[in-house]
Amino acid sequence: MAQLGLIPEDIAPDDLLETFNVSRESLEKLRRYVTELLHWQKSINLISPATVNQVWHRHICDGLQLCDHLSGEETLIVDIGSGAGIPGIPLAVWLAEKSMAAQVVMIESNSKKAAFLKHVSRVCSLNTRIINTRVELIGKSELSQRPDVCVARALAPLSRLLELTAHLPVHPQRMLFLKGQDVDVELTEATKCWNVSFCKHPSRTQENGCILEIHEAELVSERNTASD
Repeated sequence: MAQLGLIPEDIAPDDLLETFNVSRESLEKLRRYVTELLHWQKSINLISPATVNQVWHRHICDGLQLCDHLSGEETLIVDIGSGAGIPGIPLAVWLAEKSMAAQVVMIESNSKKAAFLKHVSRVCSLNTRIINTRVELIGKSELSQRPDVCVARALAPLSRLLELTAHLPVHPQRMLFLKGQDVDVELTEATKCWNVSFCKHPSRTQENGCILEIHEAELVSERNTASD
């Protein structure tokens, strides 16, 4: 895949039509999402206040850039620790253009944030499912289909993310994690306990960030650790 350039910080909403090849219908859903996000932000801390004036670049584009690494044939994406819905909501908007059957499951333990996710999914007519609990408590009855992709942003260091995905009752086929400039430090720490097959894709919103794509992650057994 050809390397894509950085997205300018002053990107206008209409620029998303070409930048991410989204339809006008999808753009209108994203506008509605941003409107609801900023409205709820007044009473719930959904995003950092410092990023409110850059919501399209820092949040919408940050989530949509994962689409560059999806085929459009995915039927189930799981967003763990979804918070304000990044990247889950933008991905659900994008996927709706590809398949009406594709679903994004968002796992969020904070009840107020989960309520926001349910509300915005309804007003934007998105095929999502919100699970209001901790990832560690997800059962087979709540997630029985194997996810095509598990995604996360600003949730935890890599080692913790691998622990959380290992708790899912059905292991995802691959993972896409939005990471910052400390990704190599996180990889060094994580590989002390995990055998990880991964590759890094340059972020389109952060000069020193990346999208960490993980194909396999296997916990190193205590026996193997002791023999090293």
